[in-house]
Amino acid sequence: MLDLAIVSAVLALSAPAPQSPQQNAAAPTSPSVKSPPTAEELQQKVIALFESIQKKYQGVENPSDEQMKQIQDDVASQVDAMLVGIDLAALDNERLSVLEPVIASSPKARDAMAAILRERAKDPTVAGFEAALKAAMMSARGDGGSSSALALLDHPAFLEGMEGDDAGFFFEIVGDDVPDAELAKRAAALEKYGAKFTAEAPVGILSSAEGYLRLARRALPKDKSDAIRAAVLATVKARVEASSGREKKMLERLTKSLEGAAARGELIGFAAPAMKLEWVRRADGSSPFKTLEDLKGRIVVLDFWATWCGPCVGSFPKVAEMRKHYREDQVEIVGLTSIQGMVAHQKRERVNCENDPEKEKTELMAFMKDMGVTWTVAISAEDVFNPDYGVRGIPFVAILDRQGKVYKAGLHPSDEDKIRAAIDELLARP
Repeated sequence: MLDLAIVSAVLALSAPAPQSPQQNAAAPTSPSVKSPPTAEELQQKVIALFESIQKKYQGVENPSDEQMKQIQDDVASQVDAMLVGIDLAALDNERLSVLEPVIASSPKARDAMAAILRERAKDPTVAGFEAALKAAMMSARGDGGSSSALALLDHPAFLEGMEGDDAGFFFEIVGDDVPDAELAKRAAALEKYGAKFTAEAPVGILSSAEGYLRLARRALPKDKSDAIRAAVLATVKARVEASSGREKKMLERLTKSLEGAAARGELIGFAAPAMKLEWVRRADGSSPFKTLEDLKGRIVVLDFWATWCGPCVGSFPKVAEMRKHYREDQVEIVGLTSIQGMVAHQKRERVNCENDPEKEKTELMAFMKDMGVTWTVAISAEDVFNPDYGVRGIPFVAILDRQGKVYKAGLHPSDEDKIRAAIDELLARP
């Protein structure tokens, strides 16, 4: 069913990349509006829009790509209608933030807001940095946002501004397409950011550690990045001891990630981190291998996923096409998950399997048959958010070469061209 969570995902769907300022459509305005609406009034408009979309698409299950595009276009039209009479340029940052979740789904409104934010980003203060960060986050929905995000390191208020709730997103939107040489030019700013990881640092700073260290490792000499990682890890471990509840669990997971192969810079080009596979099955019930080591000699595509993950299940058609395209004796595709305590069936009721892994395995077999899974599925003893592979979100794809070394990591199943290009490159090797 298209519930509110899925409606939120629809509203966050990528819109086309912004065009040049000359081509940008003007924001909806009305000369009759004498003063901008309050944040509370805008919030009510956003809530009403969410409720309208949820009601309209109630009952829609697993929409096709074409249906999703129609929904996206309809949502954009509804957003544009909601914004009639609102002058975006007259809104302060607080009120713009209220509209962000819906503006991102309208190309017209998104381009108008991005232009406003770029102008405000010229302010050398923290307010200017926050505007620049929001602009980069919006660009990330279209073109990856790497270039605009990288420019944040040059902003005069970078260090001071990296304290807000959104600061951690900066490290996530600077992609691998940014040359290391460009990061190295900003090494001083990145190195200074490491000083923020103190015993008194807010949780928001600590939670940015993985993304930060990923960039620091690329920008700084290995001895410096290793020293920074060790210092950050020590700080996080100390905070674990002083924490409790959800914060403690988050910091414990962060500790494992910082100790993992990806954080150590020992993933790409290194032997695939070991995993204990507790269950390996195809939909016909066969078990084609027991360990990843059994697959040496073949190229291996590891797709980290879970039944409750909408984008994971949504990518199944792409994975099925890929399975059909390559010979099984040359390319093995493995959907890797872990015990979740439930199976979120798509064609029947969700089943609670808490404290009953055997029941979960049985239900997973039913899920695979229902969904036409034509590739191998494995359950690992390690969490699906595997710290060694640097899995912070799923779906997450890693590719191993014939020798069992990690060739690529961090791809999405929808990155079909990139995945196939990597596989083809490895197949062409003698």
